[in-house]
Amino acid sequence: MERVPGPFVEAPEYVGGFWIIDVADEEAALGWAEKASAALQSRIEVRALQEAPDQ
Repeated sequence: MERVPGPFVEAPEYVGGFWIIDVADEEAALGWAEKASAALQSRIEVRALQEAPDQ
């Protein structure tokens, strides 16, 4: 049996993720990005997503 210190990937690459936040406009998105950037002490990239068509 081997004990591992956590759910970490042992890889030389950077492992990242993403958030999807539903906001009213670009200004609100940039406000959330500013908060997240400060919390993570890292840059945040903001991208617009295309909305699904109404059915």
